[in-house]
Amino acid sequence: VPLGHRFVLALYALIFLLGVLGNGAVIWVTVAELRRTVNGVWFFHLALADLLSCLALPFLALPLTTDHHWPLGRLACKVLPSLTVLAMFASVLVLTAISADRCALVTRPVWCHNHRTPALARGACAAAWVLAALLTVPSFIFRTVRLDPFSAKATCVLAYGAVRRHQRGTELTTAVLRFLCGFLGPFAVISGCYGLLLSRVRARGLGRSQRATATVLVVIVSFFACWLPYHVVGLVLAASAPDTAAFRGAQAADPAVAGLAYVNGCVNPVIYLA
Repeated sequence: VPLGHRFVLALYALIFLLGVLGNGAVIWVTVAELRRTVNGVWFFHLALADLLSCLALPFLALPLTTDHHWPLGRLACKVLPSLTVLAMFASVLVLTAISADRCALVTRPVWCHNHRTPALARGACAAAWVLAALLTVPSFIFRTVRLDPFSAKATCVLAYGAVRRHQRGTELTTAVLRFLCGFLGPFAVISGCYGLLLSRVRARGLGRSQRATATVLVVIVSFFACWLPYHVVGLVLAASAPDTAAFRGAQAADPAVAGLAYVNGCVNPVIYLA
C-alpha cells in the first residue's frame, strides 16, 4: 500500500471511530426528543446523515488497500457510494435548514413562537432527504464495475456510456449540479443566515456577541474548508480529459479530499451541541 494511501486510510479510520461514536451518541440523546423539541429533530437527522457516511467509509476504503480493485460486486458498487452521496447531500441540506432556523429565532421571534414546531422541523428534514435522494440518482444510475481484461481487476467507477454522445456533458452537468446544490447554494445560505444572526446579536449586546462570533466563524470555516476541496476536485475530474496532468492530479487527491469532507461529519456534533 503506497504511503499516501496509508495516510488516507489512517484518516478514514479516525473519522470512522470519532464519527460513529459522536453521531451515535447524538442519536441516542435526541431520539427521545423527536416529538418534543425542534432542536431534537434537527440534530437527530443531522447525526443520522453523518452516521450513514461514516458507516459506509470502511467499504469505500477497500479499493485503497487493493490497488483500486473493487471486490464487492456491481450492486455494492452502486449502493455504497450512492449512500455516501445521499448522506452528504442530506447533511448539508439539514445544516442549511438549521442555519435558517437559528436566523429566524433571532430575526422573527414572534413567527417562531407561533409556528416553529417539531412537526414543521420534521417536514423540513423530510424535504431535505427527498431532495438529497433526487440529487443522488445520477450516482446510482452511472455507477458500475469496470473489468480490466488483462489484469482481471474490477474497479468501481462512474461511467456515462449509457448516454453515448453526451457523456462529457452529462458528467460535467452532474458535477456542476452537485457543486451548486451541495456546496455553493448551502454555503451562501449558511453564511447569509449566520451573518444576519451575528449582526442582530451584536446590536443587542456585546456580552453574547464574542461567543456568537466564534461559533459563526467555526461553522462557516469548517463547512468551507471541509467541502470546497472535495467539490473542486470533482469539477476538475469532470472537466478534464483523462490524459491531462490536471485529471491525474485530481484523481490522486480524490481520496484525501473525500476524507476531509467526512471530517465535517465528525465536527458537526461538537459545533452544534457545544
